[in-house]
Amino acid sequence: MVWHITVINVFLSCVLSYLIAPIIKNLGIKYNIIDLPNLRKIHILPIVRIGGLSIFFIFFFLLFVYIKSLGINILSNGVINPLFIILIGSFFYFLIGLHDDIFKSSPFLRLILQFSVALAVSNYGVNFGSINFSIPYYGEINIILPAYIDHILTSFWIVGITNAINWIDGMDGLAAGYTSILSLGLCTLMLIQGNFIGILFFSLLLGSILGFLIRNFKPAYYIMGDCGSNFLGFCLSASSLVFLRDLKFDSINFFFLILIFSLPIIDMLIVITRRILRGKSIFRPDRSHFHHKLMDWNFDYKEIIFINYFYSTITICAGIFYQNQF
Repeated sequence: MVWHITVINVFLSCVLSYLIAPIIKNLGIKYNIIDLPNLRKIHILPIVRIGGLSIFFIFFFLLFVYIKSLGINILSNGVINPLFIILIGSFFYFLIGLHDDIFKSSPFLRLILQFSVALAVSNYGVNFGSINFSIPYYGEINIILPAYIDHILTSFWIVGITNAINWIDGMDGLAAGYTSILSLGLCTLMLIQGNFIGILFFSLLLGSILGFLIRNFKPAYYIMGDCGSNFLGFCLSASSLVFLRDLKFDSINFFFLILIFSLPIIDMLIVITRRILRGKSIFRPDRSHFHHKLMDWNFDYKEIIFINYFYSTITICAGIFYQNQF
């Protein structure tokens, strides 16, 4: 029965996300929310940059239908339900991204706002709490984090992953493809573990992304923009701290998180290192991302997409296997 609900969720959210695309595109054209081509960008024609609205709207709409029909309460034993904290935080991250899409806000302003929301989310209970990892021939290590370190680590995790996913959104179908593969993997893990709320969350997120992704392959109908990448980055980074908690230790397996998010993490670390070594600002856009390098090495679009999708699939599958083993 749960499998049927999962398939229906993915199909319904995918279809709705796909169908509202013309409305989103017309809004972008009407209010001139357009991404213009330049030497760094892949597209050669102006394109609407608020496609993430379709992901955001359909996901929120269908999830709130479920929340209403299932009677999920905001307060659980006097504590705010973590699901609502994630939804509130993702809404603010979406607004931060939308503001950037429309007004081209300063990277420093974005970071201040992102860290502020992440700290608030951590303070309300969506945080690491403690982390665990396994060392060969030694065993499992569990580290309980002091509150101030926990809030700092959680904030850097959410802000870092959000911006890392934003940074890989430089080619049609790349960021949406990665996040859909990750959502599929996490939805599968929720099915294995029997986490019904997690199944609802990731199946609806997966379908909403897929509906967008179908129209985002080259030549893209529109791009997700910062509103989409901010929303997805927050949803995935914050939800991982809630739904991927090891019940045995009541902590997060840090190796598992690093493995499944390794594509955007590695890309971000390489880009930041290159910019620092060249004496450039880490906030200044350039062509040092992995997909840019593959283009410079004469890989074509389909090959670049395949390499990134293949790596994502392998690491996420390996992460799920590792999580179930330990």
